Amino acid sequence: MDTNLKDKLNLLTSLHHKMNQYRPLSKKQVELLEKDVRIEHVWSSNAIEGSTLNRYETASILNTGMTVHGASLKDTMAAVDLNEAYDYMMDLASQKQPLTTITIRDLNRLVMLKNTDERSQAGAYRVINVWPNGQEDRPYTTPTEISFKMQELVEWANRVVDQLHPVQYAADLHQKFVSIHPFVDGNGRTARLLMNFALAEAGYPVISIMPDKKSRNEYMNALAASRETGNLVPFEVLVADYVIATLEKRIDILRQNAKNIAEAQKETRLVPRQLKHHQ
Repeated sequence: MDTNLKDKLNLLTSLHHKMNQYRPLSKKQVELLEKDVRIEHVWSSNAIEGSTLNRYETASILNTGMTVHGASLKDTMAAVDLNEAYDYMMDLASQKQPLTTITIRDLNRLVMLKNTDERSQAGAYRVINVWPNGQEDRPYTTPTEISFKMQELVEWANRVVDQLHPVQYAADLHQKFVSIHPFVDGNGRTARLLMNFALAEAGYPVISIMPDKKSRNEYMNALAASRETGNLVPFEVLVADYVIATLEKRIDILRQNAKNIAEAQKETRLVPRQLKHHQ
């Protein structure tokens, strides 16, 4: 294994263990944090695909159910669709079920649920050749091989899920799915849901690939390089860095929460009997 990747995976394991040592957040704080993570994922994942909605506009649509003045109907519906797909993904992760082609089809169906152009194709494997932009000479998996490659992907996933480090597995699942590109549309969003499905199932936090030009280019270039060379390490490292940053932020939140609780317990004139009575 690449030394840099190995070091990052060891750090991830250490940070994951450290995160689990802290006292959990209250139910209300967990709900607010999870809501924030979901909104960030929906916004960033759609923005990578060209959505013009900013984070605030995405939050407004998801929180109120109302359209944003000036926002395109397509971008608005894409936010609603991905929000539903995200909830479905998280529910599946909590059940810890084996990955199936049905799961993958359903994620894509939800991603494309209200897309009026491609709705009828949601969850269906494509029948035409497609390729990355500007790489017509390097098409994704041919239509006649998609069904076989998807079944192969699922079998690989269920065979190695307990053998690879969870973050490496999540990155590889994303990369292998994108290399097949089985659907007419929604492949990128479906891939990022699959990656986060694997992370959440293993107890790691959901990550969001940032859509700014620099971050998007790094993400796309790492995917392209892994497909062309067969070397998955650069993409695994990129995903690992995102998870490391997210874990460190989560640990900071938990550390501050523990500090705040300790301070609150010291700063009171109530006696233990009164505190117990009001709990």
